[in-house]
Amino acid sequence: MVYFLFVLLLFIFGALLGSPDAPFPQGDEIMHIRSIRESLENGSYLIPSLSGLPNPYKPPLLFWLGMITDQIFGVSYASERMVSVLFGIGSLILIYNLVYLIRNSKTESLLTATLFGFSFLSLKFFGLLMMEGAMVFFLLFYFYSFYQYKRTDKAHYLLIGSFISGIGYLLKGPILHVYILLFLVSYFYVNVIRFRNGKLTILWNRIIKEKFIIVSFVFTLLIPIFWILYLYFNVPSGKDLLRFFFITENIGKFYATNQSGIRIWFGWLLYTVPFTIVFFQLISKYIQKQIQTKHQSYVITFFVFFLLVTTLHLLPNRKDPYYVTPFISFLFLLPPMLNVKWESLLTTNTNQFTILIAYFLLTLISIILRLPFLFIFSILGILMLTSSIWFFQNKNFKWRAILFAQIFLLPLIIFFLLKPMSDPDLKEVTNGVENNSICVVAENPWTAMDVQNKLIDTKVQFALPLTIEENCRNTKYLINYVGATLPKDFEKVNDWYHWKQHLQLNSRMLFRSILKMDKEKFQSEISLWKKGGLK
Repeated sequence: MVYFLFVLLLFIFGALLGSPDAPFPQGDEIMHIRSIRESLENGSYLIPSLSGLPNPYKPPLLFWLGMITDQIFGVSYASERMVSVLFGIGSLILIYNLVYLIRNSKTESLLTATLFGFSFLSLKFFGLLMMEGAMVFFLLFYFYSFYQYKRTDKAHYLLIGSFISGIGYLLKGPILHVYILLFLVSYFYVNVIRFRNGKLTILWNRIIKEKFIIVSFVFTLLIPIFWILYLYFNVPSGKDLLRFFFITENIGKFYATNQSGIRIWFGWLLYTVPFTIVFFQLISKYIQKQIQTKHQSYVITFFVFFLLVTTLHLLPNRKDPYYVTPFISFLFLLPPMLNVKWESLLTTNTNQFTILIAYFLLTLISIILRLPFLFIFSILGILMLTSSIWFFQNKNFKWRAILFAQIFLLPLIIFFLLKPMSDPDLKEVTNGVENNSICVVAENPWTAMDVQNKLIDTKVQFALPLTIEENCRNTKYLINYVGATLPKDFEKVNDWYHWKQHLQLNSRMLFRSILKMDKEKFQSEISLWKKGGLK
């Protein structure tokens, strides 16, 4: 059964990789893909470029890997996203190995890795060209090396783990090192600090005994130091790149528009779906009953670590929910560390009824949106769950029914809700435009990058609504994303609708619009124009 689920997981990723419009998109992916393809076109292999200049927003590792896969498999979304898939497979292997070391059970190890693969975190970020999937891998790799060192007392595990984790600097800068440092702080807090009779006691002899862990952290800095020195002394624009990245891009997050801290807490809830209730119950049970296991110190270290990294991301003004994604994988290590089987976690009454409610909601949505396949599979899910809860009391049937219903929840949403409701294929609605020049009128240049990514052989020019006359005079076609007034020499060829990213609706208006099936509240019109009409 577990092997079947793992094969199914690979099939899901294979079916989604090549789609330009991912079911769970992330805006930064547009820039990442554009930077890779532009760098290949310009021969900017060592220092990736964007809009004709060195890309200052992110270090180059993800772009390097994307260029390699494009060179091997050809330029495509599937080739570029293959990078994240490989990091995802690596993360699943690490989780499998960690659980096997903890529980010595191949079945439990494979099940844990597979369940992690069906989490919202995995289904989203292991299928997008984003840094988050790689961050999961590098942080897991460090902990795997740390755990092996503590288990065997062999120094090479920690040295290799520290050095390879240091490569993660080339993904998003020093933030990975901050995470590792906070993990070490959490570990020493749990194992070195004691509160006795109301007094704080520091076990200095334990610090001396564990000094190699502190020293080994230096190995995580080797790659960052080398890369920074290389940019500073050997790249003409290196100083500007470093200044922009450290000051404008990173410190600038503290001066952006302040966002609610709820967004970070929401990230913990969102990216653990469909196992959010399971983890909530597990953690609540642990806090209430203080479960004692031989991995007790690791469990408490994780909790302190979660608190520290959450606090860290509450400090800047910019607080995106996906900032917590590198730590979600550690939640999946809690059940084996606490000697709790997934079967007992998934078959709790609270979890069963939560999943049942989710399927009822999907059924309601399928009726409102007239999606027959979603309706059929949602009904099947309801029948399977109700049978396992009230009618068939066979333990194996109940466990398998709940397991399948739980992990199929997100795939059902992807293939039978989001896919049928997705935006039209840009290649189809702009048939005949490729190999021509096209002007994209939008409020954000990333919209033009997205068009360029989807229409590879088209020369795309970006224009703001106020600069149409200046920027679109030499283009044959024009795509109007904002409903701007166009010059008279352009005539409409086609129009279509796509989903709005930001809705200006309160809850009452939203509910009313859903009941009335008022698509205009949720979609905006896009139009294709041709200079000189249809002749």
